Amino acid sequence: MRKTTPARLTALALVAAAGLTGCAEATTGGDGDDSTQEVLIGYFPNITHATAIVAEQEGYFDEQLAEVDAEPGYQQFNSGTDAYQAVQDGSLAMSFIGPGPALTAFVQGPDSVRVVSGAASGGAALVVQDDIQDLADLEGERVATPSLGNTQDVAARAYFLEEGYETDLEGGGDINIVPTDNPVAVNEFRDGNIAGAWVPEPWASILVAEGGRVLVDEADIWPETDGQFVTTHLLVNAEFLEENPDQVKAVLKATVAANDFIETESDTARDEVGARVTELTDAPIEPEVLADAWDNLTFTNDPIAPSLEQDAVDAGEVELLDGLDDAPPVTDIYDLTLLNEVLSENGDEEVPAP
Repeated sequence: MRKTTPARLTALALVAAAGLTGCAEATTGGDGDDSTQEVLIGYFPNITHATAIVAEQEGYFDEQLAEVDAEPGYQQFNSGTDAYQAVQDGSLAMSFIGPGPALTAFVQGPDSVRVVSGAASGGAALVVQDDIQDLADLEGERVATPSLGNTQDVAARAYFLEEGYETDLEGGGDINIVPTDNPVAVNEFRDGNIAGAWVPEPWASILVAEGGRVLVDEADIWPETDGQFVTTHLLVNAEFLEENPDQVKAVLKATVAANDFIETESDTARDEVGARVTELTDAPIEPEVLADAWDNLTFTNDPIAPSLEQDAVDAGEVELLDGLDDAPPVTDIYDLTLLNEVLSENGDEEVPAP
């Protein structure tokens, strides 16, 4: 069981999670005409970024930004590092992103970025070969994670450590963690070269479809947050937020509308997201796999701050944090003022400040 630990983030060596396509050079965007500003929004072509995809496909970004004389531009990323650096240096106004790269950006420049909303929770699991019955069967075996220090890599190492199994950053220890790109991990799993993989959706469901079984659903190790943990949230350049609050609020109106659409029209949203991901990646997801993966995710306006604090603690316990005692607390990354204005105006429950 995970411990709830108040965390001060000291320094972070998390490697950002990988997405599914290449990344072109990002720009802030210029004036579309004399009065319309382009607001560049980054996201990954993955179902965990469904909030962004639905807001794009349903026209919510267009509609809301038009109200403040702006229009959206979009940039897809395959690297959390590229995404957070673009937000951090101001060449991108904002990006949907995972917790690892957001923490990295915050550590590098505590005043450079802010998380203004949640997007997705859940959707990660340790999937193992069918003959693996428990963690003891993984001793001496190879287990894949998406990349060294990424969100699932930290979760796997922290969980194994809590259960009494040592790992190290070179792939040794009681359980041998081997950072592996998700598509490669599927092939390695199919060929029997790895005993399992701790991966996000849709890769977890893909491995199950390949004959694997879920040994650990990550939701089960977050009892303090009722199984919820941040998978995707919205990271904004802090200067852009200060200078363009109306545009950020317009984007948040669109994301809240998108999450409402996902809740009320789940099947339609799922198929829309699956089609857009296929279009962007040229890698179709089987309908059954897409349905299973979708059911393992929750789309939420709440960034689930306690889980980000625990992510920082976990990274420290598995030697992916350096000790800078004077670093700001993790909660300083959040600015939920505009989100709560939107929720209040909609008559929805506000998200408590962390």
